[in-house]
Amino acid sequence: MTDLTRAHVITGSFGSGKTTAIRRLMAHKPADEMWVVILNEFTDAGIDALNVAQSARGNYDVRLVAGGCMCCVGELEFGKQLRDILRHLRPARLLIEPSGAGHAADIVDTLAIYESQKALELDSVVCLVDSQDAAHLLAARPANEWSQIQSADALLLSKPDLANPAQRQAFDDIAAAQYPAKSFLGSCSHGELPEAALRKFDRAPRFSLVPKPESAALPVSCAFDIGGLIGTETQLQALGYWAVQWMLPRELVFARAILEPRLSWILEADQGWLRRMKGVFRTGPGPSWLVNFQGRGLAGEDSAFRRDSRIEIVLTAAPTAELLSTWRTLLRDAANPARG
Repeated sequence: MTDLTRAHVITGSFGSGKTTAIRRLMAHKPADEMWVVILNEFTDAGIDALNVAQSARGNYDVRLVAGGCMCCVGELEFGKQLRDILRHLRPARLLIEPSGAGHAADIVDTLAIYESQKALELDSVVCLVDSQDAAHLLAARPANEWSQIQSADALLLSKPDLANPAQRQAFDDIAAAQYPAKSFLGSCSHGELPEAALRKFDRAPRFSLVPKPESAALPVSCAFDIGGLIGTETQLQALGYWAVQWMLPRELVFARAILEPRLSWILEADQGWLRRMKGVFRTGPGPSWLVNFQGRGLAGEDSAFRRDSRIEIVLTAAPTAELLSTWRTLLRDAANPARG
C-alpha cells in the first residue's frame, strides 16, 4: 500500500509571508517526490502560482483557486481540485495556501473528512503572524485573522528580524490567549519554516491551564464514554493544584442551550475551589463555542478550533466523586441531544 499524502495548510493574513514559505519548501523538496500546491488568490492573475512554480524543483504541480476565499466562493473548485489531486496524482505532500481573507477552519474541516476516509494525512496547520501586524491583531482580534490563529497547530512569528520588543510581546500575548494551547510556537525568517512546525501533530490530552514543573506527577487518563463514543478524562496534580480535562470526539455536537445555564450554575456552586475553567465545544457546522471562567462569571465567544471538543477545570483541592459526577453528567446531557 502506498503512503498517504501528507497535507499542510499554510495560513496567515495578507503579507505575512505564506507564499515565500511555500516557495522555499518547493525549492528544497526532494527532487524525486511529487508535491502539489493549491494556492487561493483573491484575483485570477495567478502571480503567486507563477512564483511558486518558478521556484520548484523536481516533480510538482501548482493549482490555482481564484476569485475569493476557497472555502466560500471557490468551495466547489477547491473540492474538485482536491479530489483530482488525490485520485490521479497521489502526491507525497500537498501544500495549501488559503487567501489572506480565507477561513482556514472550513478548509481544515474538509481535510479532516478526507483524513477520516484514509485519503490523506493532515500533518499540520501553520499560521504566520506578521510581526508588524501583531499588536493590531491582539487589540482588534479581526474575525478572519483570529480564526486563522485559532485553527493552527503551529503559530509562527514572521519577519522576526523586524520585530521590536513590543511586537514580540504582542505575539507572545496572542499565543497565551489561545485555547487549546498551540502545539508549537516559533518564528519564520525569510520563509524558512521550522521543520518541527511541519510534523504530524497528535491530539493527546495536554493541560494548558496549570503549571507543569518537571517534578509534577504524570497525568492519569481513562476512557470516558459519551454519546455512544469514547473520549478521554485526564487528571493532573501540580504545584498545589488539581486539574481535570475531558477530550471529546469531534463527531459530537453539543447543545449550547444546555451547556450555558448548567455551566453557570456549576461554576457558581463550585466557585470556592474552582480556580479556572476553559472549554471549546463543537455546537454545529459553524464556529465552536469557547467558554472561559476565571472567577468573574462565565464568558463565551466563537472559536475556529473544530478538531474536537474539550474542557479543562483547575481546582484548589482534589476533585471529589460528587464533583466529577456533576461534570460528567453535564457533558453527557449536552452531547447530541437530538439523538435522544
